Amino acid sequence: MVYYKLVFAAAFLPAVLLLYRIIPKKYRYLVLLLASAAFYSTFSLGRMVYPVIAGLIAYAAALAMEKQAAKGKEGQKTKKRILILGIAALLALLLNVKYTDFFLENLTALSHLFGGEKSFGPVNPRLPLGISFYTMQAIGYLADVYWKKIPAQKNPLKLCLFLLFFPTIIQGPITPYTAVGETLFAGADIKAENLIRGYFRLGWGALKKLVVADRLYPAVAFLFADPGGKTGGEVVAAAVLFTLMEYMDFSGCIDMAIGCGQLFGITLPENFKQPFLAKNASEFWRRWHISLGVWFKTYIFYPVSISGTARKWMKYARGKKISPFATKMVISAMALFPVWLCNGLWHGPKWTYIFYGLFYFVVILTELLLEPAGKKLLEKMKLTDQSPVVGILRILRTWIVIFVGELFFEADSVRSGLVMFSKLFTAPGFGGFGERVRAWGLSGGDWIVAGLFLTLILGVNLLREKCGSVQDLLMKKKMPLRITLALLLGAAIMIFGLYGPGYTEVDMIYAGF
Repeated sequence: MVYYKLVFAAAFLPAVLLLYRIIPKKYRYLVLLLASAAFYSTFSLGRMVYPVIAGLIAYAAALAMEKQAAKGKEGQKTKKRILILGIAALLALLLNVKYTDFFLENLTALSHLFGGEKSFGPVNPRLPLGISFYTMQAIGYLADVYWKKIPAQKNPLKLCLFLLFFPTIIQGPITPYTAVGETLFAGADIKAENLIRGYFRLGWGALKKLVVADRLYPAVAFLFADPGGKTGGEVVAAAVLFTLMEYMDFSGCIDMAIGCGQLFGITLPENFKQPFLAKNASEFWRRWHISLGVWFKTYIFYPVSISGTARKWMKYARGKKISPFATKMVISAMALFPVWLCNGLWHGPKWTYIFYGLFYFVVILTELLLEPAGKKLLEKMKLTDQSPVVGILRILRTWIVIFVGELFFEADSVRSGLVMFSKLFTAPGFGGFGERVRAWGLSGGDWIVAGLFLTLILGVNLLREKCGSVQDLLMKKKMPLRITLALLLGAAIMIFGLYGPGYTEVDMIYAGF
């Protein structure tokens, strides 16, 4: 069962809402927990043992840390050891199922490289749904308890709900306990406004996923197959179409998750903020998969940047009179490298993902390095950061970075990505492009539908950038208009998506991470 199926929107959600409404407030979190367990079990009942184990580890470690914190300085060292052991146990759970075969595969390749004949694995463990998401939430929860941002949760069922909450379990957003803890357990009353907002957001996400993302899939699959047989023009098309498909798929599923939360009065964090309007790579990651970026910043970047190693470097730099800019660059590199290495590894056990993470490490570090020179150049040209021409050029430059990154992200291997990238220079022409497009698997009608709805969605994004919440604007409109828009939204999903002619369901991209 997934968010965009009728059985979910028209049967599962109404049943949960009804039960939630009739149960007393203090027990409503149990309704959400049971609904989350039922939802998860539709994918794999046996795999539910993993989030339960993660929840128990986080529960026990947090209580133990709080007990040591009460002892003051005497318990500080033990408290830190408990944090490290808790995080190590959670990571061991994740690494065992997600990265074992990747490790064995590379161990085999290394063995063969040095003349060995032994092969290792594969073990082929089944990946539990959402393990990367709830593992990161559990680690963040432990760190927040350690830093005394929040008290340890005394109710293990509430902590399990936090990790297993059905709107976020498939693809996030990665939700800090500090952001959702209170509303998740509050048992807020069901309100008509929340129902309207929630179902509109759910439908909007389904439109992105079913009408645009899934429709583009055949072309993307064709373009990334046989990388050596593609022209430079097709490589450009592959990068652009995959990026759009990924955005529509992932942001659409996040819209559906946020909409589900809104039905119950639970506010989940936004995960996208018009990322294609970013003016550099750093800003792109503040707008794209925001919850992942915030997690890395909070739990890796900041701790590394104030670590003992960082302080030693700053002391050394002051003693050797190294320039503040050079000192800052070294600290930035020191903190950014583990962030982007982990970003790549988080996406999955593939070298393309590691390459993708390190690609952004190099790009962002280069941006920081060139920033002073860029400011001087603008001064000489008598331009400012606010100049429209400068803004447009920076956006276009960022698009190039985005598309190149996504090309390697989707490629079967780093080598395939390099082959495709090389085609931009060795076979750059667009000759016979029209003929080639016909082989991509989309009809003229598919291109028209995808283009029209893509334009609509990007137009709404521009409105959101300018005016803020489009939902707030919608709620101010009269009821007949809202009903009309809701009917049009539902009709578009049915006709051009879920039950339309020729529609083929495509798995959610980030559900595999």
